[in-house]
Amino acid sequence: MLTLKHAVHSPLTLIFSLEPHTYQLRAYIYQARDLFSADPSGLSDPYARVVFSRQSQRTKILNETLCPTWDQTLVFEEVEFYGNPTMLAESPPIVVVELFDYDTVGSDFLGRAIATPIVKLGGEHQMAKLNWHPITRGGEPAGELLGAFELYLNEGAELPFMPPTRGDVYQVPSGIRPVMQLTRIEVLTWGVRHMKKFQLAAVNSPSIEIECGGVVLSTIKIKNAKKNPNFDTSSMLFDVFLPVEELYTPPLNIRLLDHRSFGVKPLVGTHMIKSLQEYRRDPVAMVQTIREKMLESGFGDAEYAIDMDFADPAATAEHQPPATSTSSEEGEFKEDVDWWSKYYSSSGNEQLGRVYREKGYENMVVFEEELENYFDNFTDLAQSFPLFHGKRHEDEDLDEDKAVGYFKGTFRVYPLPADGSDPPPRMLKNVPCNQLVEVLVRVYIVKAFELQPQDPNGLSDPYLALKLGRFKVKDRENYVPKNLSPTFGKMFELDGTLPLESELRVQIFDYDLLSGDDLIGETKIDLENRFLSARRGVCGLPKRYYVAGPYKWRDAELPRQILEKWCATQALPPPVWRGNSQVYVNGKTCCLRDYETRGQVHKDWGPPEERLALYTLLDLGLVPEHIETRTLYNPLRPEIPQGKIQIFVDIFPKSATIPPPINITPRAPQDLQLRVIVYNVQDVLLSDTSFTGEKMSDIYVKGWLKGQDKKQKTDVHYRSLNGEGNFNWRYVFPFKYLPAEEVMVIKKKEHFFSLDKHEEKHPVTFVCQIWDNDIFTPDDFLGLLELNLNFMPKANKFAKSVSLDDLPDNEKGKPVPMVSLFDQKNVKGWWPLYEEGGPDTPRELTGKVEMELEILSKEDSEAKPAGKGQEEPNENPHLDPPNRPATSFLWFTSPWKSLRYIIWNSYKWYILIGFIILLVVAMVGLFIYSAPGALSQKLIAKL
Repeated sequence: MLTLKHAVHSPLTLIFSLEPHTYQLRAYIYQARDLFSADPSGLSDPYARVVFSRQSQRTKILNETLCPTWDQTLVFEEVEFYGNPTMLAESPPIVVVELFDYDTVGSDFLGRAIATPIVKLGGEHQMAKLNWHPITRGGEPAGELLGAFELYLNEGAELPFMPPTRGDVYQVPSGIRPVMQLTRIEVLTWGVRHMKKFQLAAVNSPSIEIECGGVVLSTIKIKNAKKNPNFDTSSMLFDVFLPVEELYTPPLNIRLLDHRSFGVKPLVGTHMIKSLQEYRRDPVAMVQTIREKMLESGFGDAEYAIDMDFADPAATAEHQPPATSTSSEEGEFKEDVDWWSKYYSSSGNEQLGRVYREKGYENMVVFEEELENYFDNFTDLAQSFPLFHGKRHEDEDLDEDKAVGYFKGTFRVYPLPADGSDPPPRMLKNVPCNQLVEVLVRVYIVKAFELQPQDPNGLSDPYLALKLGRFKVKDRENYVPKNLSPTFGKMFELDGTLPLESELRVQIFDYDLLSGDDLIGETKIDLENRFLSARRGVCGLPKRYYVAGPYKWRDAELPRQILEKWCATQALPPPVWRGNSQVYVNGKTCCLRDYETRGQVHKDWGPPEERLALYTLLDLGLVPEHIETRTLYNPLRPEIPQGKIQIFVDIFPKSATIPPPINITPRAPQDLQLRVIVYNVQDVLLSDTSFTGEKMSDIYVKGWLKGQDKKQKTDVHYRSLNGEGNFNWRYVFPFKYLPAEEVMVIKKKEHFFSLDKHEEKHPVTFVCQIWDNDIFTPDDFLGLLELNLNFMPKANKFAKSVSLDDLPDNEKGKPVPMVSLFDQKNVKGWWPLYEEGGPDTPRELTGKVEMELEILSKEDSEAKPAGKGQEEPNENPHLDPPNRPATSFLWFTSPWKSLRYIIWNSYKWYILIGFIILLVVAMVGLFIYSAPGALSQKLIAKL
């Protein structure tokens, strides 16, 4: 029972009686795209059901499509809502659009879209605008719906006219539906690639259907995709009415069918292009712009591409060297400039590229990534569209392993004249021939670096392997031992047929003696895209056109031929020439003087019109002469880089004249011989003290080339009392030398059990040290001299003029004249010997050495033999035994000399005085001894 207390505290309830308001909903369902496939064919039969309040309606059913265009208006009458209409306009109810796949028995749910209508209470003139509404299924994206929704208050006010009908359905009214324009779509149907099996059978006879805006274009089927995966007709077109606004443009659908026995044509895969903006062109405006620019540049009365005979004959003769002659500078280049000089200069190596830059040659481009990353994957002519069976998920754009194959082609979309005049010229009319092309592929592999180690010692033994179609090359016998940054310098020639063999694989393996070789990493290159691209990825263009010399033109076509072909493929007028120093291309005037500003013409340059054509091509963005750096990946670890490799690839059709290859073989060192004759030393620090107190040293000189283990030393000049030593001793050091890099090459094993030798490069540095010989204790170091034979201080003629200031790193910073032994071949004179001081101790002069250094080639050393030291053959020059003082001897091997030159010279007066004293003492003793007897006898005789 409710008590008074409960009644007092109970809330009051107010109940209002509200009248419903009647509305009319108009749902404009125009199209959908990227729906899920629900049928075994890979398509769907979609229809849309619109649910609003307590009513629902559905569109018509469209068969076999994932991008349906309904163009239908659904009208919901007598829709009642309670509440204030103004509040309803501020917070309108939602419209649910559900999409289904129609089947004979039941329907499959494809997705749901949620939208809000525009509420119009009367007097509003704003038209609804079609928008894309996302479709979801199970929380995942399932496509998009293009539609609009209007909710009218229907209480006596005049409503807009009903939309026009098409049969028994309402269309989307003209004020809302997109403005249409007659548009031409040109299709480059190049072929299919990498087709997988479908329904357990190979796809051998595919055809393509291109659908857009309800118009379908079908290609002729390929007879046998294994023999030729290209279509017979490469260029097709169709006209279709498309919206002017890109937002409303329907998607372009690519469908691939396979023609099988008994008329069966299963749908293998589809691809949908949501936006055509990438492929839109305006050829009329483009041609008109070029003509206007030609008139502005004064080329309106110029003739089209001049013949070679119209070029300036004097200029052509001046810059075209005889075909049989060789540039005089080329012989000089063979010694110090080659392809590797260009590589080092282009890579920023200041030391190794110094000579190349001093001679005024141009660098090539070293790309830090794959070449495709800089040129849009070479898809300017043909793109590869992945085909999926049914709708793919959003993350499958990157997961192309799920694709059933690829369609190779492209599109050009442009409007047609509205007045019915002649259409513009076709844009895809000058495409290359799409038949099979036999090519020669040259793969230049420069080096690799940052390779992942494969052996327990933390290193690898890498070697190269290449694969192009069924052709495989393994360079296993030329593996590089124990190296993670090997320099290969290899060129491989492979024969291939495009497009059957279009994927080039470059692999690096680790050599193993007992077990199987391990794959370090690989990279894949699409050769067909490079071959077809107008960017000309087949052969890089150098910055200068040489017809002779070490950097001679290496392309199969001349620059002018390339320029004319480029204009044709881009649907542009051919180049217009004025003489041989001006050309008009693509709306731009190019003058030869703008590129050759120095005014000096190299004698190996080609004709001026070819040079100008080359400069123009480079300005147009064609692939320059280059080296690309590609990342290596291992299929077992597909997302982890395994290193990088620097390569460049040339592709030449066998029908053309193929130029000779470039030699990128690593530089072979020359066999040279260094001969050093040590004549004399002076002012050597005397480090020993004899037992007689004399300062002395037992001097010998040791010498070697830094990096070599073999050291040579002179005999010992014993007992040098004045710091002077005489030797007349010859060192002989054979070594391998790279002139272009100015280094010495040494191959040696790391330890005794190593199977392979590894290569080291060192500056050619001769080390000379002077020592004091000790028999029972370690020898004492007295001084040293290091001479970089490419950059060594000039020798002094006299010993008295030698000082520490003759060293290039002297403390006073005094400039020192420097010479190169490799230029002078022979150097003789005096150099200082020194001992390095500590942090607070200056460098000390500890002696002076007179030497003769000579560099000989292998042939000269064999023609002028010479033995080490003073051994036979003691020739070139003949060395006489040193004229040493008589005091130079080893004391325990010459006892008589030791008595004469050590004891007698130091103690002769002491010996003489001692002898006299002994004689006197002996006489006195004899007198004392014989005196008593003599006196006794004398006395007895007197008695």
